[in-house]
Amino acid sequence: MRVLIVDDESAARQRLTRLLSAFDVEIVGEAADGLAALEVAERSRPDVVLLDIEMPEVSGLDVARRLPEPRPLVIFQTAFDQYALDAFEREALDFLLKPVTRERLAHALDRATRRLSERAQIVRVTEDMAARLETSLGRRASRPPRRLLVRHQSGHRLLPVADIDRFVAEDGVVYAVTGRTRHLADDSLDELERRLAAAFARISRSDLVAIDRVDRIASNGDGSATLVLKDGSEWRVSRRRAAAVRASLER
Repeated sequence: MRVLIVDDESAARQRLTRLLSAFDVEIVGEAADGLAALEVAERSRPDVVLLDIEMPEVSGLDVARRLPEPRPLVIFQTAFDQYALDAFEREALDFLLKPVTRERLAHALDRATRRLSERAQIVRVTEDMAARLETSLGRRASRPPRRLLVRHQSGHRLLPVADIDRFVAEDGVVYAVTGRTRHLADDSLDELERRLAAAFARISRSDLVAIDRVDRIASNGDGSATLVLKDGSEWRVSRRRAAAVRASLER
């Protein structure tokens, strides 16, 4: 079994390495953050990822949603209490409570061996699933993230939110727009609206605009409005969203 260890704490990675030495596994890599985890997973193609949930900027749930095919089995590591972790059991996801013990690890690896023999049982972490888990764990951030994962060549990179002018959805694909450049985003527009509500306004079904790029908003007389950005461009705000956009600009 090929195992990748992902944890932002060096001591936790060292502990797992020591514990894993007692089992018939190959450690194919370690990563100290979510972006590095995706890069190592792409390169090493592990069977199992021991994945910390609470990491800065790119959480374990963010990583799990973006792991490359063929998808490895994910065993989440977390210090959350058992009550909160009922959410993971309901989603049929594997987890280990910190501090990880040899007995718990042995049980998780045995279960992983059985599940890997029947790959159809490997659960894919979806955007909706990640949102439900974050809500159950009470970790919805009150402040918007400073950087977001976007596609870059064959992998990902972190793009500063402050550089993004808007997000646009076209043909089921979402792009983060910075000046004349578009960056492919993995998140849906609905998810981005939830995560960036303090910094972006939803002006239509397919557009999110950075609030600090807005110069003014003008009524069109039919309930809709026109948003004028500081670069002089104009964007129509639908009647259904006009009041909410005005409220966002007044905050």
